[in-house]
Amino acid sequence: MQLVSTGSLSKTIDRVNQAYFYGVVPAKEERRQAMRMILSRAGAPGSYGGKTFGLTTSDERDRTHTFTGEGLPSPASNKHIHAEEACRCLIILNRTEGRRLAELDAATESLLGMLQGAEASGKPRGTYCCGPCTVSLWRHMAVGGFGDYAKNLNSGLAVLGAYKDGKGTWKRFPFFYTLSLLAEVSDLPNARRAITYALPECEKRVEKLRPSSEYSRRRRDLLMRVLESRS
Repeated sequence: MQLVSTGSLSKTIDRVNQAYFYGVVPAKEERRQAMRMILSRAGAPGSYGGKTFGLTTSDERDRTHTFTGEGLPSPASNKHIHAEEACRCLIILNRTEGRRLAELDAATESLLGMLQGAEASGKPRGTYCCGPCTVSLWRHMAVGGFGDYAKNLNSGLAVLGAYKDGKGTWKRFPFFYTLSLLAEVSDLPNARRAITYALPECEKRVEKLRPSSEYSRRRRDLLMRVLESRS
């Protein structure tokens, strides 16, 4: 499986996430090439906070998306979400080798500093500025990012309760992107509560969804995974 998309951090991240989502273990050299590509974007012009992993010129020209296909129209959100997702991918890729990655450490420290700043201005612990950015933070935490701070993941998930719209979805939080995180951490109490709330909507959508693209296939597989977790 080829992980690296030449000239695109966004597409490389997407391919790593896809392999992880479907339980595919790429060959060692593929993993190393993907790590090198992501690490090469450390501190790149336009990187979020200046010390994370920056999008390429090609990425900035094209419209980018979350793993589940939601568009990212805001430049700041685009940069932040890709910074969190890049860190997440490096953690996943590095699991078998356990190398110390100075660039990842620097990016994590920078992101943590901004998190602490958000908390100081009144944001609940374990959350960030908006719904999509908060989900990317949670996805980073879910694979072990942020060290001890990751203990705040369950408490952060509690904010979903305040954004219920009564329809099985959440205001401000993109449904499928949020669900992708919840499926990974379904053992956490607040994740299980959120999934229980969303189950009726999952049942409706899985009946209507026709997998006609990569994103729609992922969405259907994600819905099936969530529904199967009920038993």
